[in-house]
Amino acid sequence: MPRTIELSAAYARLTLQSGVAPAEELLRGVNLSEEALAGMEFIDAPDLAQLFRNYDRHVQDRAWTTRLGAQFNIAAHGPLGFAALSAPTLGEALDVMGTLNESRNTALNARTYATSTHYVLRLEDATGEPDFAQWLMEVVSKVLEELLSAILGHPVGKNVLISLSHPPPQDAELVIAGYDGTVIFGAAQNSIAVPLAWRHLPSPLFDESVYRANVIKCRELIAAREQVGSIAVALRNRLTNHFDTQLLQPGGASSPPTLEQVAELMHLTPRTLIRKLQREETAYKNVLESLRREYAERLLQDARLKVADVAEILGYREAANFTRAFKRWYGESPAAWRRR
Repeated sequence: MPRTIELSAAYARLTLQSGVAPAEELLRGVNLSEEALAGMEFIDAPDLAQLFRNYDRHVQDRAWTTRLGAQFNIAAHGPLGFAALSAPTLGEALDVMGTLNESRNTALNARTYATSTHYVLRLEDATGEPDFAQWLMEVVSKVLEELLSAILGHPVGKNVLISLSHPPPQDAELVIAGYDGTVIFGAAQNSIAVPLAWRHLPSPLFDESVYRANVIKCRELIAAREQVGSIAVALRNRLTNHFDTQLLQPGGASSPPTLEQVAELMHLTPRTLIRKLQREETAYKNVLESLRREYAERLLQDARLKVADVAEILGYREAANFTRAFKRWYGESPAAWRRR
């Protein structure tokens, strides 16, 4: 069964509260009442698409997407928004929006990557509905711009590039004016890009406990919504949550759950879990080692942590074992890697 394409129902509720038309007009053709919507966590993409079509018919200009995006405050994004706002750096805030976007929105696929000049969050439509995709890309781009502005403490300025793959719409100049960054229509992809030097800008809003707790919550939401998904991804989410929990409990680190423990949590036998992972051409130890490597690189950038602290968080009983593993991954010791 393909995954359900849906978005946070908070987006629909905020759209209704905009005041451009009575709720019954905006919900025309949507198989939901305002009362039903009030109690929903997610809304199917076709229903939000119809709501956006109705909204578009009731506004005077095409720049409504940027105004709506500016209204989607942090509460509308739940744990995803709080995780991004409380992330250690601007780049990690974009990483949150890229890797955990699915906790609020499966209508877009997102990922981050670096070029020689920029750090980029790329967005790809998953709905196949051109009009809705254009509106949603513009709304989400404004949401992301607002997030960056909150971290920077001022409007983003023209150094931030907002690329939209669709042609310039009617009233394009008004849409462009709705952003603080540089808008490029007809681009090769949909993305928001910041200068590469901004990637490691520390966020004044950083709060480690808030950040870790909300990242864990996002992963739990993703796991809960998976109907038919990758068993390797599910395993990775559980192990990731373990490591994030260790970061919230300094001095109380514990070993990662064993294959047998994870299998029990997934209501599988160990043999079944092994077989399912083999079908995806991986194994428990491969997923665990991949995550340890990622976390090692990230944690060693935190000057507050000693190498022994990182080893403990990652579940190595001896720092020497961690050092041997790190040398196998990177060809040098953690201390030497840190000095580069």
